[in-house]
Amino acid sequence: MARAPSDEQLLAAWLRGNDAMFAELVRRYEQPLHAFICRLTGEPGVAPDLFQETFLRAFKHARTFRGGSRVKTWLYAIAANVCRTHVGKARRAPAPAGDGAERLDPAPGPNGAAQAAEVGRRIGQAVATLPVEQREVFVLRAYDELSYSEIARVLGRPLGTVKSQMRLALGKLRTELHEIAQAYELA
Repeated sequence: MARAPSDEQLLAAWLRGNDAMFAELVRRYEQPLHAFICRLTGEPGVAPDLFQETFLRAFKHARTFRGGSRVKTWLYAIAANVCRTHVGKARRAPAPAGDGAERLDPAPGPNGAAQAAEVGRRIGQAVATLPVEQREVFVLRAYDELSYSEIARVLGRPLGTVKSQMRLALGKLRTELHEIAQAYELA
């Protein structure tokens, strides 16, 4: 059985005129980048538009890709920039009434699946409360499994800064998740 072409091979083939290769690259990254965008923005409803914007930018700038990093790293960097632009615009929009803080409901439902779903939702909320710089690092490391070096390239930050932001994110999440664990008697 033939090996699937690498991302770099797909991009190179597309640049040589094989349009199906770019479509394959889009298909390959649809799920992981969509999930990344949802986690970064906390807004699943905007993910399809931001995913499309990511690949429009990749399409427009593909000829500038020099191969100094992996295509995956390059695509995540584009998506992170698209998300930053979106979040920046959202911050300038009027905030909805209320602080959005919810208290934990220690009894989400009688069955374990409902409790697990609720805990998962609360963890997602905790991640969403991180400052954007920390959230970007945490999501890329915890969910997308990029190395610290790759994260530094994606975000254009020094490696030490990335590691520091991860430490801060983990500290904040540890505090927030301790409260969740106590509410569900998981601690």
